[in-house]
Amino acid sequence: MVRKSAEDGCAEAGELKEIPSKSSMRPMAAINLRDALLNTLSEAIAAINPDGRIVETNEAWKHFQQDFSWLGEVLVFDETALKEGSHDADALLSGLHAVICGGQMEFEQEFSVLLGGRPIWFRLRAKRLSGYVEEEGRHTMVSLRDITVRHRMEQDLRESHTLFQRVLEGTGDGIFIYDLEGRFLLHNSAAAEQLGFNKSPVVGKKVEEVFSPDLARIVHGQNQLVLSTGRTLGYELVVGRRTLLVRKGIYLNHQNEAVGIIGIARDITERKRAEEKLERSERHFRALIERSADCIFLISQAGDILYASPSINVISGYEAVELIGSNRFFWIHPEDAASVQRQLGDLLELPGASISGEFRHLCKDGNWKWLEATSTNWLHDPGVQAIVINARDVSKRKEDERDLHRFKAIVESSVDGIMSVDLNGKVTSWNPAAQRIFGYAEKEMMGNDFRILIPEDRLGEANKLMNSVLMGKEVNDFETVRLGRGGRRVDVALTLSPIYGQDDRVAGITAIVRDITERRRLERQVLEIADFEKRRIGQDLHDDLCQHLVGISIIGNLLHADLAQLGMKQADDAKQITEMIRNAVDHARILAKGLSPLNIAQGGLMAGLETLAANTEQMFRIPCRFECFDAVHIHDVETATHLFRIAQEALHNAVKHSKGTLVIIRLEADPESVIVTVSDNGVGISEVRKPSAVSGLGMHTMYYRARVIGATLEIFKNPKGGTCVVCRLPKQKI
Repeated sequence: MVRKSAEDGCAEAGELKEIPSKSSMRPMAAINLRDALLNTLSEAIAAINPDGRIVETNEAWKHFQQDFSWLGEVLVFDETALKEGSHDADALLSGLHAVICGGQMEFEQEFSVLLGGRPIWFRLRAKRLSGYVEEEGRHTMVSLRDITVRHRMEQDLRESHTLFQRVLEGTGDGIFIYDLEGRFLLHNSAAAEQLGFNKSPVVGKKVEEVFSPDLARIVHGQNQLVLSTGRTLGYELVVGRRTLLVRKGIYLNHQNEAVGIIGIARDITERKRAEEKLERSERHFRALIERSADCIFLISQAGDILYASPSINVISGYEAVELIGSNRFFWIHPEDAASVQRQLGDLLELPGASISGEFRHLCKDGNWKWLEATSTNWLHDPGVQAIVINARDVSKRKEDERDLHRFKAIVESSVDGIMSVDLNGKVTSWNPAAQRIFGYAEKEMMGNDFRILIPEDRLGEANKLMNSVLMGKEVNDFETVRLGRGGRRVDVALTLSPIYGQDDRVAGITAIVRDITERRRLERQVLEIADFEKRRIGQDLHDDLCQHLVGISIIGNLLHADLAQLGMKQADDAKQITEMIRNAVDHARILAKGLSPLNIAQGGLMAGLETLAANTEQMFRIPCRFECFDAVHIHDVETATHLFRIAQEALHNAVKHSKGTLVIIRLEADPESVIVTVSDNGVGISEVRKPSAVSGLGMHTMYYRARVIGATLEIFKNPKGGTCVVCRLPKQKI
């Protein structure tokens, strides 16, 4: 229960401070002004006498009474209906009774009622009126406001915050944020453990207060470098016995302003130890590796080639004797020479040490090849007295790496899900976008059957697509439904391509999956807005324009009578104008009916289509016939409305473009589907229309509506002449 002070209670524009006594005499203009003000409010307001009976309401309250059965017409609430729909009913009735009976001055509560199985939230506020006094006692003002949208937004915000906390704590990487002065704003448990402050709170403290002076100086220097460059930088940071790989970048607020630094830390201690262990193992076998079939160079301290193994000819085309005596750096690409020279300079200071690197080597034909080389300082060894370089040709690997990195970057950064399956339907690749779309991690899907993503009612469709691709055909932008984690249905567009093996046979299938759920949602919103605007325009035509025209026709009749009485010849003109205005009223009313929503309670789709045919024939003077030989009932209002609008748009196109003399609307059902057909005997379209080839807004809307309800739409030329539009809705979608 939510309560506020008496001063707070009248803070909103929708409240009354007092409702004057009906017995007081006031100018009619003031009464009309008060009523007009009350009726402009969206908040429902009612004045209640001490017996709990309604003595006065605004228009919004009357609308609420029409929409909700638990609002009484005499008493404020129908207690039985309210208790059946809301679990807050007892507290609500108790608080309201306390205000009406004088136990308290004000009462406020938010409550929910069920409407069609969904909770609708309201805020009720009751306040005793100090200035509204009659013989029977003080009155109470009750205001009621629909706060469902606000309540849902608050719930979504709480869920988003909870999800953020779970993601933050669920990751194994440490995540932390500093402000511009180096104070901790946020960190997760992993960061606290890695950085060593999991036993004391650090939020609000500077790095100097958390870390040792040496470590704080390093962290502070890193932060300043990130802020000065504006780039995301990576570091290795040693904290105690841990080695962390830290990446830091600018933290921006919602106005794209730098307000701090965000960092992600990953513990790489075990990896570093493994690398060190591997390096020690390599030293034991280095002498053997250097005497392998790879190319081996011996160079002096000055960089002159003292020896080159015969295998250099296979790599570069040069004979070994052609290289001996020359400077090693002459054969290295200018862009790589400085790096190699610096590495060898460092190696000279480390007897017995080895370094590895890659560089481009000049070949005899003028091309450059990539060599991977390991250099060891044996200058101190009397038996060698040289730097030993063991090199191998890695040009092909470098090329493959570039292609692989390029392909991997495309796949990993793609907003579309990319997956591949083998001939048995087992998943062989799965990118991050696919995980985002379906909710399954890569390790869950690898080796699993892709059919876990297929709804049972789409298995036949999926097998047909797979067989088509295995025959070497591609499928582009095929829209369908797939299953995510937990059975969640996802609207997707698929592009399927065969994967060929070395023998040029199909070895698998790659699929690009685009999540079009949001697009479908937006399409539904566009259709809802369009339907709302049609209803609004229809209502305006009926309630506003028609009334104006009727008024004009009445004036025209009076004018005709006056002119006829005076014997003036203009009387006939006035009569003709009046008749034209009456025809315009009839025309506007027919248009208003066409824009009004379908009413299932008054006959549903069959009655709506029959009325549509009759109105069209009356308006456009084109024969229009409705055929329905067996009753077809669709109880879902949204589905029936979409089918009606599809037929209405098809009928409009036929009347406007076909130049035909007959249009037929047919509603029928077979064992599997409900079918709505609109056909004419006009000129017909030039070719079969597919969604991708449609240019007009009306035809786009027809395809959108069909997709929204899970139907298919075909537009084709009738073999007997004219155009045929067929919308087929599977009965399982009804």
